[in-house]
This record gives sequence, structure tokens and C-alpha cells, in this order.
Amino acid sequence: MQLLLNNKKCIVTGASQGLGRAIAILLAAEQCDLVLVARRKKPLEEVKKLIQKKYNCKVSTLSIDVTSNNADIKIKDFALKQLGAIDVLINSAGGSRPTTWDAPESFWEEGMSLNFTALRKLTTRIIPIMTKNKWGRVINITGSVEPREVNVANAAKSAVHAWAKGLSRVVAANGITINSISPGRLNTEQILKRRHPNIKERKKFIKENIPVGYFGDPEDLACLAVFLSSPIARYITGELIHVDGGMKRFAH
Repeated sequence: MQLLLNNKKCIVTGASQGLGRAIAILLAAEQCDLVLVARRKKPLEEVKKLIQKKYNCKVSTLSIDVTSNNADIKIKDFALKQLGAIDVLINSAGGSRPTTWDAPESFWEEGMSLNFTALRKLTTRIIPIMTKNKWGRVINITGSVEPREVNVANAAKSAVHAWAKGLSRVVAANGITINSISPGRLNTEQILKRRHPNIKERKKFIKENIPVGYFGDPEDLACLAVFLSSPIARYITGELIHVDGGMKRFAH
């Protein structure tokens, strides 16, 4: 299947590791031109070098915290300068924030800013560009809506789902689709080192919760993200799709 993504201009946040990195590499394989965004400069540059070595596309990097002051404006301006247009926005920056029910407000504010507000602000900056071109794709990498504990990210990602659904209805007539992908347990730094560092506990979790019997790889989600970014996914919008090996327990 030809995805027809040649020369599409893409921004990928959270591109230095994990899901963002995997998505960026697969977009490069489809000959997209890229702006890669993340806080950590060194791993970001490593992704850039890997892409340049394997694929014939333009790739630029911007080391910035998406929650920093005016980050949305800086990312938009940098992308337009480097690419000349913006066709696809992959919102992959984020992180789990498990906490106690009575955590201080500063912790909630930081987690909501990272996992919802920064994403919303950047998308709001990019949508007018897509509207002018009558074409665009926004893919949000979100998270579980079945919380096992108090986690700021759960609340923030639920907000993303509701916001994205509403936005999708408003911009659809302009050729723009908005979709969200909820990852389950995938083999990323965040999951392996923070959520499930103990191998014995990891095996127990898999046995009790994941029907396919293993943690997935970042590419298992990246393939879907790249498909949703393509012109052939034009009739899919406003969706929340789970990539979790069957971990989600409910049918709706």
C-alpha cells in the first residue's frame, strides 16, 4: 500500500526517544521532511543522524521544553522556516505522573501543562496553517483512560481525548483530521525503567493484564500513527484508538 506521504512536512514532539522517535523514523522512511522536537539535545541529534544516514529527507531538530514560555510560537516559527509548510503534527511529548490524591497544586499544574496544555497550545498554533492549505493531520499520543491509581497524566489525557473529539468536528470540512492513539505497555524507556523496572513484576503484569502475552514495541504504535498521517486515512477523524495488546477491558 502506498501511503502517499512523500514530501509531507511533519513536526514530531517528544522525538528523542520511545514513541516519538519510532514515529519520526517511519515518517522519514515514507520520505517526509521533519522537524524533531524534544528537551534533550544529544539523543535528538542521534535520531537526526540515524535518519540522515538511512533516508533521503530533510530533518531539522529543535531542543526545547514544550511547556516553556512561548514554546508553541517558537516551534511553529522554526518549522515554517525549515520546512516552508506544516502538514502533519505528531503530539508525542508527555509523561506519566503517578501521585497521591492530595498532591500539591504545583505537581498537578506541571503534569497538566505537559500532557494537555502544551499540546493544545501547539495544535492551536498549527491549525490555521493547515486550514489555509485545506489539508492537515494531527495525531495525539495519549494514554490509558482506565486509571489504576491517581495519575495526573490520566486526567490530562482524558482532557486531550474530549478536546480532540470536539476539534475534529470543527476542522473536518477543511480537510484536517484529528485522532488520538492510546498506547498500552510498549517497550519504551518510560515503561521499562519507570513503570515496570522489575522483570518478575513485569511478567506478572503481562500474565494478568495483556492477552497477547507481551509488551509491544514502539513500532507497533508508530505504524498506526504514520497511516493516520497519510492522505489515504482521510475518512478517519475524531477517533481514539488503543494499541495495547488487548489490555483495555471495556468494549466501548
